[in-house]
Amino acid sequence: MGKLIFYGATSLDGYLATSDDNLDWLTHLTDIPTDAGTATLASMAAAIMGRVTYDYVAQQAPDAPFNPANPQMHNYVLTHQNRPNLPLTTFTDEDVVTLARDLRTQPGDTWIVGGQTILTPLLAAEMVDTLFLQLAPILLGQGKRLFGDLAQPQHFDLIQAHQLGPLAELVYQRRN
Repeated sequence: MGKLIFYGATSLDGYLATSDDNLDWLTHLTDIPTDAGTATLASMAAAIMGRVTYDYVAQQAPDAPFNPANPQMHNYVLTHQNRPNLPLTTFTDEDVVTLARDLRTQPGDTWIVGGQTILTPLLAAEMVDTLFLQLAPILLGQGKRLFGDLAQPQHFDLIQAHQLGPLAELVYQRRN
């Protein structure tokens, strides 16, 4: 059974992107090790993301695989738009929790990409096994938050903390 793993960066004040979905504050950081996250991302057999995230990555690097550490990773993009599927990308309007339950029965881990719309329902369903949070040295003050409101507290244990150039990476595992 695969695990659901969030892997991503936020500002110090918890924003994933600016209000207009801009990530320049993150992509312009320098001195991030080129192999940062390679081992973790190589284990990802699938990714669940929203359409805005998918479109942003496709626009920034149109000819690159979404996950260079595992170019054969399959992407599931949640959208209400009718788009034709691609060899490694499935566009779906399926409920994120239902999709994640199905992917957990498959071999390999699933990378949770994106913010509140994707992550919060999975946290509420207590399905996220591990959080890899990279904190960037910037306070955005506003934008799109990583975490949304939860009805119940979620408990995780810190299992690792280290520096990735200008980023602090904190790794948390769901408390059993």
